Amino acid sequence: MKAKANLFLTVIVVIAVTISIFNPIRLNIINAEEDVIKAEGKVEEKAEEDEGVMRLTLEEAVELGLKNSISLKQVENEINLSAVAKKRAHYLSDKLKDADETISEGWSKINSAENYIDSGIAPQDIQLPDGTVIPEGTNINELPLDSETKEQIINEIKQNIADQKENLLNGELTLIDSLQEAGSTLSDKLNFESLDSLSLDSTADLMEAMADISYEVTSASYGIYKNKIALLIQNSYYNVIKAEKLLEAKKKAMERAKKQFQFAKDGFEEGMKSKDEMLLADLYYKGAQIEYQKAEGELKNALIELKKDLNIPLDKEVVLEYVLADNIEEVSLEEGLKSGLKNRLEIKKALGEVAVYDLNFELTKRKYPPNTFQYKEASLLKEKARLNYEKTRLEVESSIRQSYETLKAAGEMLKTSKEMVDEAKENLEIAEFKYKEGFGVETTFLKKLDIESAAGTIVEVLAAEENLADVEEKVVNIMYGYNLAKMKYFNDIGKLIY
Repeated sequence: MKAKANLFLTVIVVIAVTISIFNPIRLNIINAEEDVIKAEGKVEEKAEEDEGVMRLTLEEAVELGLKNSISLKQVENEINLSAVAKKRAHYLSDKLKDADETISEGWSKINSAENYIDSGIAPQDIQLPDGTVIPEGTNINELPLDSETKEQIINEIKQNIADQKENLLNGELTLIDSLQEAGSTLSDKLNFESLDSLSLDSTADLMEAMADISYEVTSASYGIYKNKIALLIQNSYYNVIKAEKLLEAKKKAMERAKKQFQFAKDGFEEGMKSKDEMLLADLYYKGAQIEYQKAEGELKNALIELKKDLNIPLDKEVVLEYVLADNIEEVSLEEGLKSGLKNRLEIKKALGEVAVYDLNFELTKRKYPPNTFQYKEASLLKEKARLNYEKTRLEVESSIRQSYETLKAAGEMLKTSKEMVDEAKENLEIAEFKYKEGFGVETTFLKKLDIESAAGTIVEVLAAEENLADVEEKVVNIMYGYNLAKMKYFNDIGKLIY
């Protein structure tokens, strides 16, 4: 009798929210027919444009990914298995209790029958070969029968009682074996080395409790895993958006480098600029092209990863709606701690362990005195579960506080970064003007780079160009980092976004 009770299954509770906004098409009553024809034409035109292309918002991507998620289906399967284990545990518990009750009643009847027959009283109705029935409670010795027949009746009754005793003994042995096996199974699951077996009622109660708590933890894990899968999809979505924005930044840098190269080339051909300036500009332009090509490859890989998480064909063309938010969201650490210490799966699992080991100790001490190994081990396991809960609670609180500080820092960086691009653009414009006019005056920017002698040259322009490209890329990374930090914080506090 092996009742599966996957007590400490990790898993992880969320609410999936999909917001769709429908803008009703308002038709002019007078020109209704004409408007309908136009609307249908636009729909057909859009269908042709979108044929073979999947356009997704963040919410649509999450919804699609959750629908197609194999991992979520695996969690659902575990929940169903846990539900079966719970029903089996209750069924076996009832069977144990019923068997024990049946055996107890059987021994009571046999003892009563033996007392009756020892006094020569019929313990039950007895039918003789000729069809005559001797009623229960009849004194056999007073029957008008010969002594041989009376003795034969008494011997047959005693043999019947002996057969019933053997059956009950076999039933008791089977029940003891079942309890031993159940106790062994529970000991393995509880890491209880010295538990031989508890009483029947205690074994049954522990089986039910373990199965019930296992099911509760497993069921709670569905929502948590659903949220984690949704956040994974969201992360992949963000990665694509980030790769697209970086590609845009690389393209701008490449276009600016091309412009600078063309200007240097024209200046060289007209005899106004040196050849080394043209070659340097050309080298920078080629480097910008290489960076652009590298960014193209990174975008394609990010798209493949997203398609894998959505479980859609990897050759499907996907277009995403831009979602990287640059607004700073205020969050409460106090509320976050309260939420995380209640909803995190690690907390639910640790509390489940505490409940089971508390019950195990209460049941063990009913059978084993304090000086036994069983009692001492059950007590230590109870303490171990509580210590594990305290450790888990500390780790969860620590992770929440760290996520909060990371989010705050990322928010401050995002605020500061908003002014960086404008300043870098202005610096580039100044460098371009100086280069075109041959105005070789040192600037703070050149001193910072330790190239004061390059004032008014193509070197200054390219340095300013590279600085702008770096700043644009940095801003994208900061924005991406802030969105990820926010997503991780919500996950760490157990906020069920989906």
